Amino acid sequence: MDTRFLTTFIEVVNTRHFGKAAENLYLTQSAVSARIKLLEEYFQTTLFIRHRNSIQLTPAGEKLLPYARQLCQTLNQAKQELQAQSAEYLVCGATQLSAEVSLSGVLGHLHSNFPQWSVKAEVLSMDNLSRQLHERVIDLAFSTEPLKSEEVVSQELRRLTLGVYCVNLPFEQVDAKQFVSVDWGSKAKDALLAQYPQLRDAKLRTNSLHLALATLRTEGGFAVLPVEEDMSAQLGMEVRLVAPLHDVKLQIYLNTMKAVRRMGLKEVIDSFSWPDGIFF
Repeated sequence: MDTRFLTTFIEVVNTRHFGKAAENLYLTQSAVSARIKLLEEYFQTTLFIRHRNSIQLTPAGEKLLPYARQLCQTLNQAKQELQAQSAEYLVCGATQLSAEVSLSGVLGHLHSNFPQWSVKAEVLSMDNLSRQLHERVIDLAFSTEPLKSEEVVSQELRRLTLGVYCVNLPFEQVDAKQFVSVDWGSKAKDALLAQYPQLRDAKLRTNSLHLALATLRTEGGFAVLPVEEDMSAQLGMEVRLVAPLHDVKLQIYLNTMKAVRRMGLKEVIDSFSWPDGIFF
């Protein structure tokens, strides 16, 4: 059995709400419902009594709960014991944009200041990032929004201004037919559409900055890009800032568990703390 079904069951028990459980696990509510349904089919019993405004455990659910908690705890302890036997290493997880914008700087910091640690870095979805951090499969989690969990500490590492750029095109007007849309988040999208409502459409939508830059390098176009980055150098062609998106920032967060159990990990985490609150 996939232990994620049990962790989903435990989260529904804790929140007594499918929607809140889905939000905490970075899943859709339908995905949570599907997992609970599969769990009920596996045990051939009903685990929850679903009322309109409340969810209660059935007697079978009450019996399963301590076993589910014990099994998840045992598996997490096994992972930690196996990790402790290997050489010192750090596992970093990052969402797509946070990896492309900031992970190279993070890795440079780690290699310079902690040469005794071997580093593994992976690009993960927000759901997997949260799950693997809670299961302590990864030590450091980087994202463009803080993880929503009482067990996690989220620290802002970087803050970038975003702006609309024209790349290798004669600038006449911002045109949706030439627009490459990078998913910077809902705030950036709302600010962009407030200034340029015609950009509800785009010729390409992507969560990868690298893919967007490759398209702009080949075809030219308009895109929202970080103002602080040297876009002309990255693209190797003419780049013009059309307009900044006022009061919209791209934020990169370091997410770590409040309870740090690995030897030496707290020192690594503390190395990202700076007096002004921004690491780089």
